[in-house]
Amino acid sequence: MDENNSIQLSTTSPMPTIPLLPSQLVVTTIFNSIESLGFANIVGKVFSGEQAESRQEANLKVSTQKFYTQGLKNLEQQDLHGAIKNFTATININPQFASAYNDRGVARYKLGYKQSALEDLTTAIEINPYRAKYYSNRGFMLTRLKDYTAAIADYNSALLLNPNLAQAYFNRGSIRLQMENSLAALADFESAIRLDRDFAKAYFNRGVIRYKLREVQGAFEDFQKAAGLFKLQGQIDYYREAVSKIRQLWY
Repeated sequence: MDENNSIQLSTTSPMPTIPLLPSQLVVTTIFNSIESLGFANIVGKVFSGEQAESRQEANLKVSTQKFYTQGLKNLEQQDLHGAIKNFTATININPQFASAYNDRGVARYKLGYKQSALEDLTTAIEINPYRAKYYSNRGFMLTRLKDYTAAIADYNSALLLNPNLAQAYFNRGSIRLQMENSLAALADFESAIRLDRDFAKAYFNRGVIRYKLREVQGAFEDFQKAAGLFKLQGQIDYYREAVSKIRQLWY
C-alpha cells in the first residue's frame, strides 16, 4: 500500500482547510504487500516425520497467501465483509502477519468499526514497528477520532521511517492548522509541496496559513496555483473554492 492517507478536518478559521475524502485512504495493493509469512525454512537432512511437517508448513503458506490475496481483491472491489473474512482467515493461520491486521483495519474502518480498526492497526505496529504505512494509517484513524496529539505522534513516526511522504506532511500540517499552530503547519505544507509540486491541497492550505500570517501576496499566489491544479485534476468543487478565495483577496 502506498503511504497516501487522507484527513478530513474542520476548522473555525475564516479560510478553512479543504476537507479530504475518506476514500483517499489507500489500501494495500496486491503486488507489493505480501510479506514474509514467517515460517521457518527446513534445512539439513529431512526424515519422514520432518517431511510431513515440511509439507504441512508449505500447505499453510500457500493457504495464507491464497486468503490474503483474495482479501486484497475483496478490498479493491469494495467487498469489505469479504475482505475482513479473508484477512481474518490469514491471521488465524499466521497470527504474526502484520499486513493482514493493517488491511483488516482498513476494511473495518470503512465499515465504521472504528475501535476494532484502531486495534488492528495497533497490532500491526506491535508486530512490525518499522512500516511507515501502519503509523500513517493509524494517524488517519486517530485524526478522525479527534485524538490529534496521538495522530501527530503517529505521523512523526511515519516520517522518521520514511521522510518522503508528502501526504503525511500534509495530514500533520492539517492537524496543526486545526490546533492553531500556524508556523508548524506552514512548514509541513511546504515540505509536502517540496515533495509533490502538483499537490493542490497543500498549496491551498499554505495559502490559508499565509493569509492568517498577513502574507497576502503569497496567499494570492498559492490560491492561484491551487486553482490551476484543481482544474487540471478535475476537482471542480475545490477549484471553485480556490477561485472564491482569489476573488476575496482581489476585491
